[in-house]
Amino acid sequence: MKRSRARAERRAAARNATGGAGARRDTSGSTPATAAPEALRRAALAMLAFLLVVTAFYAATSPAVGSDTWFTLAAGRYISEHGIVPSVDVFSYTRDGAPWFNQEWLTQVLFYQVFRIAGGNGLVALKVALVVILVLLMAWIGWRRSGTAVLGALTAMAGALVCRPYLDMRPHMFTFLGALVLLALTDSYRRRPRRAPLLGLPLLLFLWVNLHYGFIYGLGALALIAGVETARSLLDPQHAMLRVHAHALAAVAAAAAVACVLNPQHFHALTFPFTILEPASPWKQVLEWQPVVLFEEEPLNPMLFSYFFVAQLVAFAAALGCGWRRVDLPALALVGVTGVMAFQARRFVPLFAMVSAPFLAANLALVRERLVAASSRVPELRSRRATLAAGAFAILGLTWVAREGAAELPTFSDGIFEGMVSSSYFPRAAVEFLRRNPLPGRIYNLYNWGGYLMYTLPDRKVFIDGRAHEVYPSSFYYESATVESAEPGWENVLDRYEVSLILWFSHEDAEDTDLADLLGELDASPHWRRVYEDGRATVFAHVDRGRQWVESLEADTLVYPEGGEPQQRDSSRSRRDGAR
Repeated sequence: MKRSRARAERRAAARNATGGAGARRDTSGSTPATAAPEALRRAALAMLAFLLVVTAFYAATSPAVGSDTWFTLAAGRYISEHGIVPSVDVFSYTRDGAPWFNQEWLTQVLFYQVFRIAGGNGLVALKVALVVILVLLMAWIGWRRSGTAVLGALTAMAGALVCRPYLDMRPHMFTFLGALVLLALTDSYRRRPRRAPLLGLPLLLFLWVNLHYGFIYGLGALALIAGVETARSLLDPQHAMLRVHAHALAAVAAAAAVACVLNPQHFHALTFPFTILEPASPWKQVLEWQPVVLFEEEPLNPMLFSYFFVAQLVAFAAALGCGWRRVDLPALALVGVTGVMAFQARRFVPLFAMVSAPFLAANLALVRERLVAASSRVPELRSRRATLAAGAFAILGLTWVAREGAAELPTFSDGIFEGMVSSSYFPRAAVEFLRRNPLPGRIYNLYNWGGYLMYTLPDRKVFIDGRAHEVYPSSFYYESATVESAEPGWENVLDRYEVSLILWFSHEDAEDTDLADLLGELDASPHWRRVYEDGRATVFAHVDRGRQWVESLEADTLVYPEGGEPQQRDSSRSRRDGAR
């Protein structure tokens, strides 16, 4: 027995020494003379990891107009103070008591409680933490699929930069998180069928359905993955998971659908998200619902997405050339569906970037293996050349992020939170003017300012806000747009809703924009008087319905905040006298 064991050990030693059959070959292309020292290799990997985290922080600090942030906080405050999730509208006078389909109540409560306890910077910390988790999840899933942490990190960084313009403080952040957690759980189960990932899926969908409408994407993605795996187990059992495991995944997808009913809207939650997809829906005129335009730099249409998409196509085509059976079919199906969604509406671009970044890493790994015969079992950055290249890339990347970040520092001169939500966009001084003068009057407001008014002027109900089809029907949106564009009949709309005040952009900000049309009509109308204006906003009062405002203006009893003062009162009187 000892003699046979000795012979086996000698044969193994001989194979290892000669590189014979059964020996692990160094396929990295490096020789002892060109191999990177272990310390250098670890340093390069650490620099790439640091660049990954820094890129995540950079992606998280993108300024965005936080219209939705404010109505999220207002709703969270109401739910926290009243202890109920309202099923009817409580914030507008135009739809007061009408059904409110609120599928984001849990996020609203979370955001408000963080804001109440830790202020705006607490919300910033929450957002940054979420984005870092998102980027690390992208990298980790890409690493698991490709077998290489380097490709996982590189594709995750590319995905993070594509996503950056979309990462504002909104409930949709939890759809991004939910999508990546779902990928991680399903990937884990497909790689090694176990009970734990399956049990996590219904729980994930239960939380998701109360955090954001995007849960419907997660449910569809789970059904798609389960369906493809079930079909593969039937049609190609030699290259698929066992049929019993595929059926278990399908059963869990059904259980997740049941979990989605556990929300304040119950079964209606499964159909409501599709209402905005109707061809005649006016809400699709909102910028984030516009289709993508390739190779054009526009708002919510970054040029980088076009290059990222082309890279996906090239890598996928090259991976097919390496053997179509090695392409991840469930991942391909999900990326394809999400890509179609992204091209139809810009709001889905970050979702596509996140679910496709790991797919890109896997395809690049297949191409890498074919071109340089590099096994995923060989330590990464084995050669000195690759290690130095990785280190140089990390240094260049850190330099670029530092330069871009420094260029945006003036945006945060008023504070980090203020910069992230673009607080200068909102009528802060005009709101203070309305707060100091608690005279009665219904306000007509800009669509994007509605949420801000909901939070900062809780005693005054709004005309419209960013909750869109959750509250407001299409016909009402068109009515509001008639006023906003100063189209014929705009005064009839205001009369119908008994509007007393109009809060609008100032002449300075509205100049050379479509918003100037309404200002021109108001200036020329004998029915409206300007009672306030600053560098951002102006307030008009109706001479009859807003009589108390006009009388207070003439009696010089209106209280003005710093910046918007009596010259508006004088100019209004001059305009009125001239009209006589």
